[in-house]
Amino acid sequence: MTAWLDERRRTAAQSNEELSVPSLSDEHWRFTSLRGIEFADFTPAIAPLAGEAKGAILAEGEHAGRVVMRDGGVVLDELAADVAGQGVVFGSLKRLAVDHSALIEPILGTIVGYDEKFAAENGALWTDGVLLHVPAGVHVELPFHVAYEIATPGVAQQWRAIISLGEGARATLVEEHLHGEPGYANGVAELQVADAAHLTYVVVQDRHNESLHFAAHRAELAQDATLEWAACSTGSKTGKTRMETRLMGPGSTGRLTGVYVVDGSRHLDLDTTQEHDAPHGVSDLAFKGVLLDRARSVWRGVIRVAEGAHGTDSYQENRNLMLSPKARADSIPGLEIDTNDVRCTHGATAGPVDQMVKFYLMSRGIPGIEAERMIVEGFLEDALERIADVRIRTALTTAVMRRIPLV
Repeated sequence: MTAWLDERRRTAAQSNEELSVPSLSDEHWRFTSLRGIEFADFTPAIAPLAGEAKGAILAEGEHAGRVVMRDGGVVLDELAADVAGQGVVFGSLKRLAVDHSALIEPILGTIVGYDEKFAAENGALWTDGVLLHVPAGVHVELPFHVAYEIATPGVAQQWRAIISLGEGARATLVEEHLHGEPGYANGVAELQVADAAHLTYVVVQDRHNESLHFAAHRAELAQDATLEWAACSTGSKTGKTRMETRLMGPGSTGRLTGVYVVDGSRHLDLDTTQEHDAPHGVSDLAFKGVLLDRARSVWRGVIRVAEGAHGTDSYQENRNLMLSPKARADSIPGLEIDTNDVRCTHGATAGPVDQMVKFYLMSRGIPGIEAERMIVEGFLEDALERIADVRIRTALTTAVMRRIPLV
């Protein structure tokens, strides 16, 4: 490891030591209790034998490159020769940290800092992850695929991702957190999108129903850059994901789509920000969720518009379909606007299946449970339609509908 990386680990370790595990008195954790969770009981992950990841829904077909991180290390590390020939750097973050430190040093720990407990812990303890760098002007048509898997019960997996696109570059990265075995996953993803670049970023979280999943994803967009960000969550017992988008350059665009299904007694917490620091930025967030049984979801979304960021156009919505009277969805939208000449709106709803619609379908001979599934799929459809890639959209639709009862 390089000296600068060791220094950042020490800085993160010091913050991790000083910060306590969040409680309900912390603003961002008011609806998510970690009481009773003994994080010290999880053992540090080690790298097991190589092998294909199990349960990946987007691993089929051709890819520009593939990485699989199992437990504590990368066990599959591939990059197509023609893509590498264009100057693209992709693979194990640990492996590339020495030879490509010039790509990593300006980003690691600077986009996601060490002032939050889980991010600090990750900064000190991450064992591997992925680096993707696409040089200026390079367009990669095939997607990059990254899979994270806990294969040993009871381990803690600390993963890290750095994604950077040069000016005018274009790429798609798909990140899957696989079902695997129960454990504790904690990760950080730092995204940097340069002028006029276009990144499509798809995150699928389907961890084991007894796993803990915490992640901080943060993107910085330069002038006229575009981020198409889609997140699908169907797993983990308790999870909190931060999805933060900072529009730093004039004319930048962030389009965020979220789809989730929460069942049993599982708890999902999504924390989003749309931060406008430059004029004429556009951000559009649409999250839709389905809740069953005694499940609970929390969405906290904030649009921030800095002084001077005139011409901002920003929207956020969170819609929840409740399939059980015992389920609960909390939606907390917010606006913080420090300039004039902006258009910022938000909306949030939670409610049961429309019984008149269900009755109409049943009157046409459709069984009740199938009618309800059709209503759920229709409810999620407009969010999923925001994903341009048909293959990805179809796979995500199948994944979320697997969580809806068949009987």
